[in-house]
Amino acid sequence: MGITAALATLLIASSSLGGGPFPDVIGHAQAPQIEELRQRGIVEGYGAGLYRPDVLVNRAEFLKTLELAVNGTIASQEEIRCFTDFTGDTQWFWPFACAAKAQHLVDGYPDGTFRGARTINLAEALKMAVTAWGMRLPVYIRAPDHWYEPYFVAAAGTGIGEYFLNDPGHLLTRGDMAFLLVSLNQPLAVVGSDQSSSSVSSVSSASSVSSVSRRYPYVVPVCGNGMLESGEQCDDGNTQDSDGCSSICIIVPEPVQHSVLRIDQKSQGELNLTGGAKNVSLLSFDAVAKWQDANLTGLKFRADAGSTAAAVNYRLYRDDMGDGKDEVQVAIGTERSGVVQFTSINTLVSTDHATRFEVRADFPSSGLPSTLTLGFDTDNPQYVEAVGDIDGRQLVGIRTDARPCPLYDNCWIAVYTQMTPPVTVVSDRGNLYVTSSNQSVRSHQILLGAASDDLLRLTFRATDEDISVRRLTINGATDDISYLELFDPGAATPFATATSVQCRTVVTGRFCASTAFTVRKDSTKDVIVRAVAKADTEGGKSGDQITLTLSPATTGDVAVEARGVSSEQDLDQNDGNATENGEVFIGRGNAGPNGAITAPASDTVAAKLSGIENADSNPDNSAVPAGRSSIGIFRFRAAPHGNSRNGLNAVNITKLTFSVTATNVLFTTGTFTLGNTLNPGTTVPCTASALTGSFSVVCADIQSGGVTASIDQGGYVTLELKAVIESPKVTALGSSTLQTSLNGLGDRSSVGSVEWNDGDQAFTWVDVPDSSVRSTVYRIP
Repeated sequence: MGITAALATLLIASSSLGGGPFPDVIGHAQAPQIEELRQRGIVEGYGAGLYRPDVLVNRAEFLKTLELAVNGTIASQEEIRCFTDFTGDTQWFWPFACAAKAQHLVDGYPDGTFRGARTINLAEALKMAVTAWGMRLPVYIRAPDHWYEPYFVAAAGTGIGEYFLNDPGHLLTRGDMAFLLVSLNQPLAVVGSDQSSSSVSSVSSASSVSSVSRRYPYVVPVCGNGMLESGEQCDDGNTQDSDGCSSICIIVPEPVQHSVLRIDQKSQGELNLTGGAKNVSLLSFDAVAKWQDANLTGLKFRADAGSTAAAVNYRLYRDDMGDGKDEVQVAIGTERSGVVQFTSINTLVSTDHATRFEVRADFPSSGLPSTLTLGFDTDNPQYVEAVGDIDGRQLVGIRTDARPCPLYDNCWIAVYTQMTPPVTVVSDRGNLYVTSSNQSVRSHQILLGAASDDLLRLTFRATDEDISVRRLTINGATDDISYLELFDPGAATPFATATSVQCRTVVTGRFCASTAFTVRKDSTKDVIVRAVAKADTEGGKSGDQITLTLSPATTGDVAVEARGVSSEQDLDQNDGNATENGEVFIGRGNAGPNGAITAPASDTVAAKLSGIENADSNPDNSAVPAGRSSIGIFRFRAAPHGNSRNGLNAVNITKLTFSVTATNVLFTTGTFTLGNTLNPGTTVPCTASALTGSFSVVCADIQSGGVTASIDQGGYVTLELKAVIESPKVTALGSSTLQTSLNGLGDRSSVGSVEWNDGDQAFTWVDVPDSSVRSTVYRIP
């Protein structure tokens, strides 16, 4: 068999030949599930047929595999910019991700992004899979505590939750993906099941036929098609003898054939570091030999961007275990005149499987920013050097990507390169400042069994680099609170939940949350904190004070933990001096000692007034009446709730203090009364501080006087203040004005105009949106 055909076969397909299991899966704990998917054509391997079961899988890869598992094919659509991060050059997964969105299989993140390159976790994978197969979801009367709970319930009984320790944040590997898809016990498709298995003898068709053969092990073996199929000992792509594989695909001892080497550079993500970073991966590649093992003896690299002088201590590592981790150092490189050279490597490249290599280096602490993109020095005709392991013959000629072979006969080395993003080195770690927001919050009454209004609003500001906030710890609550919710401004759903069990040290009133939001360099981000209180049937108590606080402590459960995105280093807690040095500062906008961030105090209540409004049907500027008249009608509404430990708690109004403005209007002494409009015949007397001008009218002991002022949850009462107007216009030449109002609402710091109780505790203030509610204004010009 000619070496040109052998090399062509090598360059065409780097995946595992034949219909057998992936070699790196044999003996693996998840081998049965992986093999099930492989036989159905749902998954294929990497270079040299490796599956790499322990490599993490991203959202795009999982979605593609899921669609093949469910449908046997991948849907796509013309509209491919359906997520906000689908910008720039089109990516391979956009068409089917948009099709999946149109089918409501995926929704993306709250900010409208899909984040296909992000590693998928168990909760996300279960949601996609349960939705794709249309599995039955539980019905909730009350929304579950976590969005992913219905999908764990749908998968109950499959053993998936127990296998992954019920950890929704578990990051899935390729092996985990296979385990999950098979263990759900849903119908698995056979990819391309409507295709017929045709014989293809040409080498140029080897790739497509190999794919069909891997998916359908029952295909009749065809000797000479370049695939090792059932019943064949070998298949080198032709039907000639005298090349080690006979014309009937039986191994026959023949003279040793010249070694051939293939190298596939692997893609790497963008990396941002600070000076002083060690052991940084710059470039990786897979190498596999054909006909006989090869010894890799030399490599040369150059900077495709930046300068090779930006890094030091270049080293070459090899993955001996086939686990995707390059653990053995095989050579030390030298950097000179923009070229990094490795000589006298002498490391084996096998014909049995691909071997992963990786170039690493260190970046000195120069204090200056720099970039480096390392690539093969393809301008040098000998940028890869190797010899056959058996015959010692040098492998000459390098074919790079789709370029022609630079020699007249054969190239014995094929290299496939990729342009990778740069490694960027920034000068310093960033800093994070956490303060109270300029948009302040006020005190609230927290209704048991319900979510509160905004209790705390924080502003995060990053300097020098983007900062990822990893953890928040908030103190000052009580055991009446189930958990805290963290919101972006304007968002309807929280991005994180803080609970006591997430704290390293469980303390009553302390709540901790694992977070993953990013504060952009030289920008700010606000975070709103709300509480969800226990109902009284769950142990919630009325009358407890809640004062949320971020502690200034720098040890233990600290208020904020964060990490620099570019530097990839954790920020230190504040050291108390006036110098920024990669730190988290609490309660201040510049370097210096921390200060506590304390929210206004709030109270727990078992019932609550949700609003007060003017209920007078007369329009403003109606004429000032005379005689016994209504001078103020107010409607009081109670919030709905389910606090029923001792019966449903009601709002009981006990005292009202009205503010009256009577300009050029005179009242008759002792005539002020308050009543319920549904029962106007029953009233209580009220005391006025004056009879004209601006004065107050106090109506106390309202319910003991027989007036109905108790409001059931979700209901309302309408109360009417009356008095005798002795003169609607005292001075004929002057204009008259009359108006009644309830002032000082929403202010916890002082006794307000409405006093009430919830059946358990008494309160002297109300938490309503308006600080003042005015009744109709009456006038006489």
